Amino acid sequence: MATLRELHDLRGNPDFSHWNTVKLFSVAEASLLTAGLEPCEYNHLVDYELRQKLLSEKPINWQHALMLIRSIIEAICTHEIKSPFIKIERIDYNNQWDEVIEQAKLSIDDTNSIIASETKIHRDELHKWLTRNGYFSQPRQVNIEPVEKNQPQQANKKEILLLSEPTYTTPALEAVKAVVKHWWKDFDPDSEQPHPAPQQKHVKAWIAENHPEMDSDYIQTAIDKICRHPIAKNGGNRKTNL
Repeated sequence: MATLRELHDLRGNPDFSHWNTVKLFSVAEASLLTAGLEPCEYNHLVDYELRQKLLSEKPINWQHALMLIRSIIEAICTHEIKSPFIKIERIDYNNQWDEVIEQAKLSIDDTNSIIASETKIHRDELHKWLTRNGYFSQPRQVNIEPVEKNQPQQANKKEILLLSEPTYTTPALEAVKAVVKHWWKDFDPDSEQPHPAPQQKHVKAWIAENHPEMDSDYIQTAIDKICRHPIAKNGGNRKTNL
């Protein structure tokens, strides 16, 4: 399977920086972007028209785009990818209509009914799915060739611009990271003479001073317990048997 870098290399490393601020992609947009195709050239087309255009014009990576649409839809139906907005097409005898449906009600039987041009997935969900399926792995074949000085390789960074790593955090998570960095970075539980563990009361006082939003004694104690190594208990010098 081709990686994202390989797919974009085949397309001449197009500039997708104008998509950087978009948080929700349609299934069609996500598939086209991954394959190195510009979704703005196809957004006016419904699913059938998009498929026919790719089949008839056969732009580079057209097969990847079509298979990605199918694969992402299957991942939504199997709940591998979470989707906040799913639209499906219903057909009943001579009647045909569109319907928005909750993901919990989807099954694999709905793969042919999902409308790829209107069903949405979040940027972070797409990034996680692409990562799990090896799209950010190293290329299968690496050709080591001299690079001319007048050819900067800025294009290789486009995959990062397009699909950035999730940056979710909370005040409590930030406090946990800070406690680990301040109190536990030098603690080695496997050492014969490990660095003395901090006492819980000192850690809680430090949290209250440096993270005043964590003003609950319960939260401070919980953060200390999350960060504290099992052998450290509540801190202080460890008793040794002579």
